[in-house]
Amino acid sequence: MIKYFGLAIFSLLVFTSCSNNQDGNANTSRFYDDGRARPVVAISSVIDSTTYDLPWSLSEEITYLIKSKLSNNKNLFLSSTEMMDESLTNTDDPFDVNVTWMKDRFDNSEFLVFLELLNHNELKKGTISNLEMSMRIRIVDVRAKEPKVILQECIDDNYYIAKGSIKENYQNTIWGSAEYANSRMGLAHKQLANEISERISDYIALSKSR
Repeated sequence: MIKYFGLAIFSLLVFTSCSNNQDGNANTSRFYDDGRARPVVAISSVIDSTTYDLPWSLSEEITYLIKSKLSNNKNLFLSSTEMMDESLTNTDDPFDVNVTWMKDRFDNSEFLVFLELLNHNELKKGTISNLEMSMRIRIVDVRAKEPKVILQECIDDNYYIAKGSIKENYQNTIWGSAEYANSRMGLAHKQLANEISERISDYIALSKSR
């Protein structure tokens, strides 16, 4: 019991620290030096629709990884994920056909990003394993009078493992530790987050240029 309680406290402290450091661009100004405004992007927490069991939240981990990657993009200004999540209600469906309700819900944001983890499953064939992951992504441009979906797709990612399993003792090798960052699952999640971040950056840059 003490072991699990200690793990829960450690994970909470790790995520709190990560959130404080990555919730928005702490070192990026809203404007470029020449006065042009950077696009304001609001990203909601990843919706985890899988049943994959870990001692911590997959949603929190992958949300942090994506925001951490995007925070290094000096062509974006990230607004608070916490504030965006608080603006969503239990009846809101960010992937619904109707997006009109998004127009005035999120103050000062120009682009809204919604993410849903649909699949997180290890498939084994002999000594070979693949960690299969699927993420649904939707980006909504709310600059005009009517919100417009500029990207909606499902990104499938496979992390190949030549031998062994993706699974380790994640009661000890936990998210936030150096051991986890270099573990197979830690590297797989980072690979997925990097791909998602690149898609977000590319589509927002393209839409902003029009």
